[in-house]
Amino acid sequence: MESVILQFRIQILKAQLDVCQLVCASLAKELHTARLTSEQKAALARRWDKALKESRGLQRAIDMLEGQETETMSA
Repeated sequence: MESVILQFRIQILKAQLDVCQLVCASLAKELHTARLTSEQKAALARRWDKALKESRGLQRAIDMLEGQETETMSA
């Protein structure tokens, strides 16, 4: 049962990571293509940076949980 819950948590985190990566790509595209004031660009850059950091945190959590899953399966 614990293994199923762990796999479910990993799937949820992967879905969140996918969304974060889409947000990052969208913000990066907007930064490079839209005509924006310097304030707007700074705000977009801050949002992009926050989304990028969140993506990295999600990936670390996924890696950690996948490691736990491997340990559980080999035990």
